[in-house]
Formats: sequence, structure tokens, C-alpha cells
Amino acid sequence: MRRLSFTSLSLFEQCAYKYFARYGLGMSERPVESEEAGERSGTEIGSAVHALLEEIDLATPVVPELEDELIRGFVAAYCDSDLARRVAALQGVEKERHFTFVHDDVLVHGFIDAFHLREGRALVVDYKTNALGEASPDEIVEQDYRLQRLVYALACFRAGADEVEVVYHFLERPDAPVGGVFTRADLPELEAELSAAIARIQAGEFPPKPSDFACAGCPALDLVCAGPRLRPRLPEAVAS
Repeated sequence: MRRLSFTSLSLFEQCAYKYFARYGLGMSERPVESEEAGERSGTEIGSAVHALLEEIDLATPVVPELEDELIRGFVAAYCDSDLARRVAALQGVEKERHFTFVHDDVLVHGFIDAFHLREGRALVVDYKTNALGEASPDEIVEQDYRLQRLVYALACFRAGADEVEVVYHFLERPDAPVGGVFTRADLPELEAELSAAIARIQAGEFPPKPSDFACAGCPALDLVCAGPRLRPRLPEAVAS
């Protein structure tokens, strides 16, 4: 592996076996059916919301007229939030900011939804359309987006930041953004954690990590992986 996209790294964090099915075997994500979303997958919904948020003026966010109530609801959740008002007060916020950097001879690349850098302090905003269920936003970030967050921080440090704040904004719960602040003192730990993840991918370590979120839309589910039915049999589940 010589290139690692931000999307694939996120998938590896959620479930390494799903990562293998998608990127190792080339299997396609399945659509996830729901009463509200029809047969659209979570990826399709998220892409539609991100595309609209990319078009709006972050300095004066206004909800566009849309017939699709689900998509409009997500966009409105951002536009009417305290975080949107905070971002609107900043000068020079960039949308869909592309980043690349090399780590352990692997090119890591991706996009930041909203990015601001001024006087050595960076702000990263990542919109999320996940269905949270009974989990809290903090739990979701710690479980599924820890690697994402450290990659954001590393990208900002490579861009010259001395302090990085990463905020995950779950549009299902716009009142509860999850933020984390990193300084250059955190660099060794962040780099070591990314190195460990890359080493696991290079070594072909792809254990399943079933969850309602990871298994939704997984192309391997019920074909070569039992998904949620594996949980009672996994070592960590037995140990607990």
C-alpha cells in the first residue's frame, strides 16, 4: 500500500474486515433500507448533505428550499446551530479543503469539510449524518473516529498549525458537537498511533468489529461474515 485515503482509513477504523471487503476484494457497499430514506445508503445521504453544505455561504448560512425533508433537515441542523454561528464569525474559512501528507512512506490524503487557520490555531469541522441510536456523540467519536481525528490534527500540523481543534458535528444531534484540542506536544503520540494502524493494514490484519453502524451496508454481511452475530464469540466480548 502506497496511498491511503481518509475514507478508507475511516472504514478500517470502523471495521477492518469491512475495509478488506471494500478495498481488498473490491466489493461494493449495499444500500441500506429505511422508512425515511427509501433505498438510499448512508453514504448517499451523507454525500447529498455534504454537497449542499459545500454550496452554502458559511458566513451567512441559509437553508435552501428542498422537497427532500430528510436532506433539508440535516442541512438545517447545521445552519441553525451554535457551531454554524461560531464558524460564521471567522474570516477565511475554507470548504472542502484538500490535504495530503506522507507518513511511513504512505501518502495520506482526504478533504476537510470546513477549515480555518489563523495565527497558528486551526479549526476543523466534520459534518456527520450518522444515525446515533442509543450511543452518544462522544462514544461514536471515540469508537469510530479516533484515527480520523488524529489524521486531521496531523494534516493541520503539517500545514503550520501549533494548535488544532477538531469538531465533529453530528447533525442528528446538532446541540452536542464533540471537540478535541491537540498541540505539538501530542505529535509523537499521534504519529505513533497512525503508524500502528498503517502497520496493521500492511500486515493484513483485518479482524471483524461488528456494530450496527459498521455492519449497515457491508458487502460481506451474510456472505462471508456473520456481522452482529459474531459479537458473543469475539474474544473481547467473552472477556467482558
